[in-house]
Amino acid sequence: MTVVKSGQIIGTLHLSSHTAVIGIPYPTKTYSILYKDSTNLNYDPATQTIHKNYRSWIENLDNAIKRRLSGLSA
Repeated sequence: MTVVKSGQIIGTLHLSSHTAVIGIPYPTKTYSILYKDSTNLNYDPATQTIHKNYRSWIENLDNAIKRRLSGLSA
């Protein structure tokens, strides 16, 4: 994860020959996880399809962020 500016993080996951790049904009009280780029994940913008594991990687990231945020509010 790299903070590129206030309210914007870029995350990169390298697994084997696969790479996924996501953007995480976080205004004041929310955040989003947005696809930016990938290598060897067979992303097809026309059909909005990607490697079968991508969704679980994003869910794992989302859960990790939620755990971190819940620890901040405790």
